[in-house]
Amino acid sequence: MRILYVSRETPLAPAGGIATYLEYMVPAMEAAGHEVFLFSWTEAERPARPLRHAPFRADRVHIEAVDPREVWRICPVPAHNLFLSTWLSDRIAEKVRDWDIDVVEATDFLAPCLTAFQAMQARRGAADRLFVTYNHGLIEDFYEADQLSLTAAARLNNLCERQQLRGSDLVVAPSHAAAARLASYGISDRVEVIREPYIFRNDAAAPWPGLRDEIQYMGRLALSKGIDKLIYLANLLQDVHPLRQIRLVGRVIDTPFRQSDMRAYVRARLRPELRDAVFFSDYLPREKALDLLEPGAICPQLGSAETFSYACVESIDAGLLPVVRDGTPMAEFFPEDMLHHLLDPRMRSVRGMQQQMERMLTEAGEVSGRVRAHCRETLDPARIAEEMGCCYDRTLGEKRGRRLYGAPRRPATRRDVTVLIPAYRPDAEFMETVDSLTWQRGGPPRVLICDDGSPEASRPWFDYARALLPECRVIEQPNGGLLAARNTLAEACETELALFLDTDDVLAPDLLEHLLEAWNSHPARPDAILPQRRNFGESAELVLNHLLGDHLHLLENDYRMTALIPTRLLREIGFDATRRNGEGDDWAFWLEFTARGLTGALLPEQGFLYRFRKGSMSWPWSQGQNAGSRQMVRDAALEMCRNDPQQAMTLARALYVAGVSR
Repeated sequence: MRILYVSRETPLAPAGGIATYLEYMVPAMEAAGHEVFLFSWTEAERPARPLRHAPFRADRVHIEAVDPREVWRICPVPAHNLFLSTWLSDRIAEKVRDWDIDVVEATDFLAPCLTAFQAMQARRGAADRLFVTYNHGLIEDFYEADQLSLTAAARLNNLCERQQLRGSDLVVAPSHAAAARLASYGISDRVEVIREPYIFRNDAAAPWPGLRDEIQYMGRLALSKGIDKLIYLANLLQDVHPLRQIRLVGRVIDTPFRQSDMRAYVRARLRPELRDAVFFSDYLPREKALDLLEPGAICPQLGSAETFSYACVESIDAGLLPVVRDGTPMAEFFPEDMLHHLLDPRMRSVRGMQQQMERMLTEAGEVSGRVRAHCRETLDPARIAEEMGCCYDRTLGEKRGRRLYGAPRRPATRRDVTVLIPAYRPDAEFMETVDSLTWQRGGPPRVLICDDGSPEASRPWFDYARALLPECRVIEQPNGGLLAARNTLAEACETELALFLDTDDVLAPDLLEHLLEAWNSHPARPDAILPQRRNFGESAELVLNHLLGDHLHLLENDYRMTALIPTRLLREIGFDATRRNGEGDDWAFWLEFTARGLTGALLPEQGFLYRFRKGSMSWPWSQGQNAGSRQMVRDAALEMCRNDPQQAMTLARALYVAGVSR
């Protein structure tokens, strides 16, 4: 099997846990008979060639030089992850073809494969390759654990990571705790738990040196890594096991509180007799940091955002005594018969934890040795590589099998699609809309227009459509508003698929062809294909966000009704024709669409050109439009929770994000 790893962090330029994962995983996968390749990138002003390529072969490594300023000029979107993944998409796809890759494994960190996965899943041959995301950790979880507010750009960056996971054929989580966290985002299908590999450095038979009266911690000094919880533990531990020293090794991160300096924050919250016993080593290269670890020291790893924690397992390897909370990934380093030593996740009882720590410290040598032996067995790279290879082979076989042996969709053709156009008093801009349909590759599509009570003066524009579009039918009705016209069009449509288009918008010449290709080829068999859009007219923004299925969709809307969708769904969901003042009907439609358990895939092409005018009905919103739209969103959220009570988590996440955004 030929596997392409996509990550910015690599052993070529070590920078954290993802690089450590690849350092162990790549040789193990090669030893298991797989061919491994690397796609990485650098944003350095003067990129230099790596001095070494190990554990990869030099001819199987591609490092893309990215100039963020040039990318921004071409793809000006506010989220770094989004413009980066858009820029890398074609380059990743090119290497996948050149190297004839079977499996693409990307990290969720920075969502480098978001657009590449969306694009490759929407093309012919999508079933021939497996697109995988390894859950090394979502930035959003660290924002929450560090208690940081969210900027607009951070919200979109976080969205990209979640949507890459949703667009993957397989998501690998390194712990059951990580899988549970993904499920809280509504990401639970196609999730497999496979541990990260680790090669132990120290002799398994080394004798226990005895318990030391000190705490040693290695990792970032941040709230998300549990520094505040470490302080709490040290204070209560002082009564049952007085401490001579607390040594904190790692980069110091400021707090989000009034006392922002982390060193001062730590000292101020420690018991007075411990304040002079704490030492900070700040950032050190990994090997130097590991050399500081003292066997027998107490090692609290109490963070809230990890998916695995190499810092914890490296401390276990060095012979330290791990202290962890139940429900965290670090708890999974303990064998089942040692779980009684795990701390309460909320650390509620001071006396209860003191008693628990007393018991654990009396058994410290046995606990340390048993945990280390358990990790040696469960994290063995050969074992992990075999499990990963079998998982990839099985999942890729299932994906290919759905294409070969499943009940495939009947391939849709242009004859199965009708473009639905609600029209009221069209003007000269309608000529551009009609022209764009005439110029569609493969010929003009079927078109159905609803004349929603336009005056006689508008007749020439309808005549223009009839003259240029061979299969164009116009339905006339008294003026009922945009949504009444949409309902009329859905009722009268005679084809299986439909696509709405307004009288001032334009389609790129190959959009219908590509939408149909995605509909026929996408392995997930989505219930709609939504194109990206580019505004034109009085603004020229790219609108690349894909919000479907995400809690962020309850807070903002970037969709219009121009999407390839089954006609029966347009009829079943329908439109509230009493809303006639420019409320966010498209927002409500797509929320109800997902509330019914339906899925939509994004076609990452800017083939939908949306005419934007300041001062139009849709911008800026009036007070009434805003209130009416929020009512529709509220009703859609209620329907979502009625259909699936677990969606209450989606609503809770949306409320949290709304509260911490700035």
